[in-house]
Amino acid sequence: MSVKRSSWFVSALLLITLLMLTTGVWAQDSGSKFKFGITERLRNTYYNNITDYRAKETTIVENKETVKYDDETDFIRVRTNVWAQYSFTPSLMAFVQLTNEFRPYLIDPADRDFTFDEIFFDNLYLKWTVGSATPVTFTVGRQNLMYGEGFVIMDGSPWDGSRSIYQDAVKVSLKKGTTTIDLLGISNTAIEERLPVLRGGDLQDGKLKAQPKDQPMNDNLEQAIGLYMVRKGESGCQFEGYYIYKMEDPEPVKGTALAPKDELSFSTIGARYSRPLTAKLSVTTEWAYQFGSQGDIDQQSYGGYAYLSYLVREKTKGTLSGGLTLLSGDDPTTANNEGWNPVFSRWPKWSELYIYSYLGEEIQGARRVAYWTNLMQPYISWNCSPTPKINVTATFLHLQAIHNRMTGMAEFGKVRGNELQLWVKFNLSKSLSAHILYDHFFPGDFYADGSDSGQFIRGELMYKFSR
Repeated sequence: MSVKRSSWFVSALLLITLLMLTTGVWAQDSGSKFKFGITERLRNTYYNNITDYRAKETTIVENKETVKYDDETDFIRVRTNVWAQYSFTPSLMAFVQLTNEFRPYLIDPADRDFTFDEIFFDNLYLKWTVGSATPVTFTVGRQNLMYGEGFVIMDGSPWDGSRSIYQDAVKVSLKKGTTTIDLLGISNTAIEERLPVLRGGDLQDGKLKAQPKDQPMNDNLEQAIGLYMVRKGESGCQFEGYYIYKMEDPEPVKGTALAPKDELSFSTIGARYSRPLTAKLSVTTEWAYQFGSQGDIDQQSYGGYAYLSYLVREKTKGTLSGGLTLLSGDDPTTANNEGWNPVFSRWPKWSELYIYSYLGEEIQGARRVAYWTNLMQPYISWNCSPTPKINVTATFLHLQAIHNRMTGMAEFGKVRGNELQLWVKFNLSKSLSAHILYDHFFPGDFYADGSDSGQFIRGELMYKFSR
């Protein structure tokens, strides 16, 4: 067992766990007070040539040419979530979730040893509601936060992939009528420093050797305070407005950033609006502006998206969508930073494939996964359900950059490339679901001459049980 140093809320969170464990002994006689469940997710992920789109070597064997890329990877992700929820009173509830995800690699450029990885606290929070006419809800602890489409708040731990998305946070929700206002305080560490972790190990010479490595979660310590308001109007209209003030600590995690920097402090103010225009046509848009500083460098950036959705076929729910995503980029000719900062939204919102491609860029002197920035992206998408148990989405995206990419003395173009996505989801039963995802990317002049296309393929099977 590896226990990290304490923080301001560790004692309270461990107390929640202790209360749940002690009450769990007699919880079977408590009716709906105690609930628990398990989610098992099995994924096979394969990708090839998606970081730099360049071949590493070409060989010819028996007159047959074989191209090998430096990032070809194939692995299986086995994630287990075990959770429990206990309601002390109708207004006071505690929730805990433990997670483990291990990855056997079939093709691995880094030649990583197999390990069962670690069991960690994915969620651990206390939720308390007071008042009835105008209820106020306090949620304190490790929790998942998502607003709107996850444009600014979705994932607090981008470096561990989809293993977890939690934030260490305090949320105060005020609700009146159709309006909800959330006050947020967030503090996410670069590695797990607040709660115990049970680590697995590597088998070497028949013996289990402890795995001492820390799992990177963030580039650095990230802290924020914010306000998020949601107001639901008539006829399906919805308005959301927010203000987030975020600070990013200058000390990066070893292996995730190239060099330390001054502390970045910036504000994000934005709004999201969605409404139906007719019985079949709807519009959704969200835009935000950022301003702040990092040492002597000023930060001024913007980002947003807008799209229309039209119901073409009611029987199969066939919907055609199209729109534009626009994220400002850092102008290399100025001393300031004009690049959009994703705040807490470094996740595969637009592409599972392209989050890895951002690793090939230097963003504020660092390698950053899923760091959506410097992007102009028109797209068109078709979604339908040919049967009640099958859903299909096909998407074409044209990716461009606001500013050219520069590497040393070389300057490249602004066309990132074109991407085709096909996503087929299966609702096999109430507890069992599956999907197949295929992404193919054709690089443009944003990358070096002679670049080759890349691909991302994933299959998933997920089982959920609860009672």
